[in-house]
Amino acid sequence: MYNRQIKQIIILICFSFEAAGLFAQQPQLGMFQSRISDNPIIAGEGITRHLIMGDNLMAQGKFENAILSYDNAIAQNPYFAEGYIKRGIAKYRLGRLSEAQQDYAFATRINPYVGDLYGYGNNLRKLRVLAFEPYLLAGRLSLERRLDYYQRLLEPELAGGVGGDASSRLGALSVLIEQFPAAPAYYLKRAVAYLHIQEPERAADDLNRVRAMEPDNALAYDLLGLAYGEMESFELAEKAFEHAIELDPTLATAIYNLGITRQQQLRYQEALALFDRAIGMDAGLEIAYFNRALVHKAMGNVDAAIEDYDHLLGASGEGEVQIWLNRGITRKMSGDIMGALADIEQAMRLAHEDNAVLYKLRGNIFLLLGNYLAAEQDYTRAIELAPGFAEVFYNRGVARILAYNRPDACLDFQESADLGYNRGAEQLRYLCSY
Repeated sequence: MYNRQIKQIIILICFSFEAAGLFAQQPQLGMFQSRISDNPIIAGEGITRHLIMGDNLMAQGKFENAILSYDNAIAQNPYFAEGYIKRGIAKYRLGRLSEAQQDYAFATRINPYVGDLYGYGNNLRKLRVLAFEPYLLAGRLSLERRLDYYQRLLEPELAGGVGGDASSRLGALSVLIEQFPAAPAYYLKRAVAYLHIQEPERAADDLNRVRAMEPDNALAYDLLGLAYGEMESFELAEKAFEHAIELDPTLATAIYNLGITRQQQLRYQEALALFDRAIGMDAGLEIAYFNRALVHKAMGNVDAAIEDYDHLLGASGEGEVQIWLNRGITRKMSGDIMGALADIEQAMRLAHEDNAVLYKLRGNIFLLLGNYLAAEQDYTRAIELAPGFAEVFYNRGVARILAYNRPDACLDFQESADLGYNRGAEQLRYLCSY
């Protein structure tokens, strides 16, 4: 019995030494613990040299040598997440997947964003760490663009011309209404003119007069829904569109407008069915293709979205800024980065003036392409155009981190946090202390 106990103790001691050796291969962190240097800028100078050397070796395909450089960076600071993630990427490229996963797991314990920041396994992961909200950008066409259809329907000879001289057109229609007060057509035309100049209340007054004269006028209800929408009376707008469709199930614009309502309610399947139906009723209702593409994009059907944008742009390649912008965003989501860049640059050429959002988007694309200097320049231009654009300060901070300009990056994260962007404060915690 005594000898057996001695053997068990010896085995336990040997096992403990072996486990301790394995346990010491990587520094240990508690579940919520990270290591913060007292002076991260000075502490990072030597680390940065090793990381840059490793990056250069990676670019040459010398992955084994790159791993040695990343080993040296980790040796200087065993709690520096970026050293582990870069070493993990090098091991991933060599097919040493188990070791790569170990580095990835430890890196993300220290900094949960670092895998996305460096595109571990998929370069498009960088979109997760950027301020990039594809479903919020360019989510609707202008009201004027939507009114073009009504203008062509009611006054084809003046299509596209109301917005340029609205006052004189309103005056002419008012004279006609005085002469023919019982003619609904003139009230409908004047309602469209009022909507063009952003006076939805007056438009609603005219449309209610039409309803009084012709209770079954579906177009009046459809336009009334637009007016209510501009007044932010969304429930009334929805009811007006629904009633218009009840009166005329073939009225493509009412079906389309109800589709937009469903889209805004995130009822995408219903919205998609309504847009399909509207296009089936009138293939010339081009605005329906635009919104159908947005729904496809929101549902992850990027190929279908691109097909609709291609239809809108047509063989001639003509189109407005919003269409090029949205197709560029969709291409970016699909991984067609060069196609996205071409579309965003076309949108920039068509824009009447420099636009901060467009510069931000192009900066995002440059960042995905690894051109961090060009990305920083675009973000800087966006900030010049919109000094309070917190998300751009944040993205410029990301670009500067990737370009090894950590001091300025941390200033950008601080500025974005001060402007109310919470993710900036997160990056200060994880990327500006090590």
